[in-house]
Amino acid sequence: MSEKIQVYRFRWIVLLLFMLENITMQILWISFAPVRSLAVTFYGVDFLLIDLLAMSFMIVYIPITFLSTWIIDKYGFRIGAGIGAIIAGIFGLLRFIAFSDYSMVLIFQIGIGIGQPFILNAVTKLSANWFPDSERTTATGIALLSQFLGIALGMFITPILVIGNNLLPMLLTYGIISMITGIIFIIFIKDKPPTPPSKEISDEKVFMFEGLRTLFTNKYFIILFVLFFLGLGIFNTITTYIEGIVIPRGYDQNFAGILGALMLLGGIVGSIIMSTLSDKFRKRKILLLISLMIATISLFIITFAYDAVLLNLFGFLLGFGILSAGPVGLEYAVDLTKPVPEASSNGMLMMIGQLGGILFILSLEDVTINGDYWPALLIQAILLLVAFVITFFLKEKRNE
Repeated sequence: MSEKIQVYRFRWIVLLLFMLENITMQILWISFAPVRSLAVTFYGVDFLLIDLLAMSFMIVYIPITFLSTWIIDKYGFRIGAGIGAIIAGIFGLLRFIAFSDYSMVLIFQIGIGIGQPFILNAVTKLSANWFPDSERTTATGIALLSQFLGIALGMFITPILVIGNNLLPMLLTYGIISMITGIIFIIFIKDKPPTPPSKEISDEKVFMFEGLRTLFTNKYFIILFVLFFLGLGIFNTITTYIEGIVIPRGYDQNFAGILGALMLLGGIVGSIIMSTLSDKFRKRKILLLISLMIATISLFIITFAYDAVLLNLFGFLLGFGILSAGPVGLEYAVDLTKPVPEASSNGMLMMIGQLGGILFILSLEDVTINGDYWPALLIQAILLLVAFVITFFLKEKRNE
């Protein structure tokens, strides 16, 4: 006997709770970057060790993504994401307690980072469990949008919370917030509604390890795998070295902050627009092509532009192009790889994006001419062009 298909208003509460937890996670991740120089003085270490506090999230994401994916697939959205919320709350508070000891702060920062895959890898599981097909990509886009909001809030709020050279008020505030949001998430979140929002949610799914084998024998998923490696890797690299991009062109750190904020704003706007169009027209490939075309053109212009207006305009469009491809690509992977569980495709794509960020950040750090970062930008622009070209080899899933 088939289950009744029904959509519940509580789905928006679930999405809001997830967004709050993801925003908190991103604030915890980015919290040292806006006060990098102050953190160097506070802890008495060099810049590389402060950068490691943020880099650690990307490093631990790679091995932990397999564990988090398995748990989300086997035990569901609530338990999987709930583990991430608990970890963030506990280690966020411990990080405050150890605030003056760099080694302990790094250990607890790694602890927080272990929780991140449990949150991010649950995005498409949330959408599939709670939202009908006509809203699924929009829900994924909104969930990912919280990632950009968290980064932006962390960049804005952190300098305000640092008094002089003292990081204690910032670490205390974020520790309390992480514990409160974690508790709220655990108390109020639900795994799935009483009845499914679409027919597909009732379909039997393969288990994780068989699913991974299925993923990597699917040529279209491999293309998406390469796209996420290049796209997210390049975006993470550009945002990491944004000061090094603008300062040789005659601008200061404030301009770098504005440019970074515009990239994130572009990502937010792009995610909303492209996710809505994807749900409305049930198209994925054409939207990915449009997003990557915008991103590629923008990065080529940024590579050689010195004018402030051009840098800001195409910085916004670069964020629009790269980040708007995220929710569309994640849902496209779910469409093309059924009955592989949503968390498996989600986890692999997010993991390879983190790996791309690590490799590009490390390999392109010194690819400069007279201190100017444009040669590294040119390499990344060419790689984005490659990503755009291989997107033509994807297929558009037939509407059902």
